[in-house]
Amino acid sequence: MPNRIGKEPRLTVVSRLGVETTESDWLRPIIAAWPGREMPEGRIVGHDTLCKELSPHDPCEPGQRALPSQVVVVLVTSADEEPDLYRLLDALRRSITPAVLVIRESLAREIDLSAAGVMGVVVLDWETPPAELSCVLSALLERQPLLDTMSRDVRLAQLSQRSIAGELDKLHRELHEAAQMQQRFVQRAVPYVEGLNIGVIFRPATYVSGDLFDVDRLDEHHVSVFLADAVGHGVPAAMLTLFISRALPKIDGAGGSGRIVPPAEALERLNREFCGRPGPGDRFATAVYAVIDTRTMTATVAGAGHPPALLVRPGENEPGRIESEGPLLGVFPDAEFEQREVTLGADGSLVFYTDGFEVAYPDASAGPGRIKVPTEFYIDRLTRLAERSHDRAVLADALGRFEHELNTQLGSLHRPDDVTALIMSADSDWVGQTVPRAA
Repeated sequence: MPNRIGKEPRLTVVSRLGVETTESDWLRPIIAAWPGREMPEGRIVGHDTLCKELSPHDPCEPGQRALPSQVVVVLVTSADEEPDLYRLLDALRRSITPAVLVIRESLAREIDLSAAGVMGVVVLDWETPPAELSCVLSALLERQPLLDTMSRDVRLAQLSQRSIAGELDKLHRELHEAAQMQQRFVQRAVPYVEGLNIGVIFRPATYVSGDLFDVDRLDEHHVSVFLADAVGHGVPAAMLTLFISRALPKIDGAGGSGRIVPPAEALERLNREFCGRPGPGDRFATAVYAVIDTRTMTATVAGAGHPPALLVRPGENEPGRIESEGPLLGVFPDAEFEQREVTLGADGSLVFYTDGFEVAYPDASAGPGRIKVPTEFYIDRLTRLAERSHDRAVLADALGRFEHELNTQLGSLHRPDDVTALIMSADSDWVGQTVPRAA
């Protein structure tokens, strides 16, 4: 049993000098010189005993602390104690227990004590008077409650951080799964259509996208092209795209007798379905829808509050803009939508895009504070891309260069909005044989 005298708080002396020598030469003189009226409880233990006491204690755990009101004096009398000394120093550090290491001057040159200071242990000479030693120990003991409180606060902060990190990891996994689900149900590969080249730029700003594109072959000679942009970002907007993708009417009837729904009518029916959905009516979307006749390379286009489509022809300084006459989807259930017929011919290209392009090319000269200010730099980029769309191989290379340029723009790592574009044009090989070139 450890030898004990006095009362709390506790003064623990770790020594191999023997109980009687340690008590008479160290423990009693230290207690006798102790400042103040509250005398500590004294005891003498070995290295192993104290290490075992300290090892289970983590003062940073809620509801736990190191041995209450304890200060430790370690008497180093031999170089043989070095392994036990390091083990004890580590236990003191882990339990945040205040300690003083008293060592002979000759041993101080043999034992590396640089780690003691790092661990918060005070190192004193063997000849230090008991009164001075008592003052140091008393000061450490008075400081300890504050250290215990700070340690517990740090531990609680670490536990909270781990909990938050765990929730964030869970959220990331769920968002990855949501993105995969959206890709399976919404984003599909563009079908091969003889004579018609279709290029796609699709860059979600986050895991999931509020943009939706759909290219579908309706029959032997007709292709539908749909692009929608749900107002907002993230999961709510992505969930809205799932609804839109299933609610757009393309063909009435089945088999060879099916009727292709004109774009204006399709948007009117989609809008009524949109407005009639249950839940709060604070979710809206813009859209543009076209049906392309591959025999004549004409496109019938209708829009719902969407940015104007671009009609690009060679030799023209600026692309033509096909304005959307209809309102946003989900606002007015009885809204009417207009449609326009556009002739692409052999050399024209049609470009649909979302408003994310307005902030995809910020004005670098305006400074980082204006990174989200809309610009029209994208018009020239999309025009140049459309001009290279009449050959499939050239278009594929141009799409790759276009996406690389997007990655180099200021703020591209944290893009403020989703970016989607569809480029449609007649294929040059097929056009030369079948479709007369536009005048």
